[in-house]
Amino acid sequence: MVGGPRRGARLGVLSVEEARRRVLDAVGVLDPVDLDVADAAGYAVVEDQAAPHALPRFDNSAMDGYAVRASDTYAAHESSPVELEVIGEVQAGRPPDREVEPGTSVRIMTGAAVPRGADGIVPVEHTSESDGVVSVNQPTSPGRHVRPAGDDIEAGAVAVRRGTELGAGELALLASLGLSPVTVVRRPRVTILVTGDELVAPEAEVAPGRIRDSNTVALRVLATEAGAEIVGSERVPDDRGATLDAFRRAAAGSDLVISSGGVAVGRYDFVKDVVQELGHIDLWRVAMQPGKPVVLGAVGDTPFMGLPGNPVSIHVGFEQFVRPAIRRMRGCRSLLRPTLEASLASELEKRPGRLHFVRVRLAQESGGWQAVPTGPQGSHIQSSLVDCHGVARFPSEATRLEAGEMVTVEVWKLPDGEGVR
Repeated sequence: MVGGPRRGARLGVLSVEEARRRVLDAVGVLDPVDLDVADAAGYAVVEDQAAPHALPRFDNSAMDGYAVRASDTYAAHESSPVELEVIGEVQAGRPPDREVEPGTSVRIMTGAAVPRGADGIVPVEHTSESDGVVSVNQPTSPGRHVRPAGDDIEAGAVAVRRGTELGAGELALLASLGLSPVTVVRRPRVTILVTGDELVAPEAEVAPGRIRDSNTVALRVLATEAGAEIVGSERVPDDRGATLDAFRRAAAGSDLVISSGGVAVGRYDFVKDVVQELGHIDLWRVAMQPGKPVVLGAVGDTPFMGLPGNPVSIHVGFEQFVRPAIRRMRGCRSLLRPTLEASLASELEKRPGRLHFVRVRLAQESGGWQAVPTGPQGSHIQSSLVDCHGVARFPSEATRLEAGEMVTVEVWKLPDGEGVR
């Protein structure tokens, strides 16, 4: 529907949870593509990946040494070694061509297939070899130093679950199983529009009344880290015609349009009106701080999310709504940040009615995690995001949190180095 809110849409103030539910309902999983595993890092798999064969595919040695019948070594001791004939050698990558009979052994390398007849490995450091005979000075047992077929994964078992983001571990396993190419969900194409006559490039000299554009930088990084492909970004002046043209261009080549600024009710805030003209709006106010004005809608058929212009509001709003939407479009199984419980380092107060997201740094104490507010919490305080590990939830109707009170922290990253055990 073009020209206003979607029929039946309720544009009152929504809770964060209800707003996020609507955001996630408004986007779908994108098209699948086939990629070689070497090119699939960070993508999410479309379906469960079942092992076509066991891994390892054959019994192999965990040590350099000698493949033996374990029973031949039971009497071995440093003072009275057992002597076994060496009848061959097997290297990694070459199949064994001899069977180990009683009284014999085969020299074997790590990763090489265990020859028939052998059921244990004697490490080379417990042996000495001379003239085709190996002296064994320590016994082994059946299965000792042998990695059996299927010890890692059985044939037919699920190796990687649907919706898993592929990292080094997952991709290495798929490569070992020959599951390449792998079918994944393509990355969403995202265009970023940042509005405001006051904005200039970060490299520019700043005239009176102007500010450097940090929002484009932040949104590009946030969207890229969420797994999107940035196909365009533009600074849009506070002009209705320019805003209309920019949104038309953005929607034409994107899976998602993200904007900052222009979503409030000021005289030069044109984003909401433009989106209503080109598509529809589903919500635009959320009971949260920072970042109450948040727009969900569509420009034509392209989903749109509009965030406020304040730098901290952008970051918090992105984390609550845009990041989960991008991850849904990517087919990721996990959409939200992990949480942990932490002891609040200092008391906090606020008015009731909004869920506050308090920027914090985490420190690990003897009794668990501690959440330390990063400083002043105004939506314009960009320094509160420096070395910020996440946000502590200050419940909507609560007005005071005491020092030492337990809070839920949405973890953006964990602290490095000292203090982490």
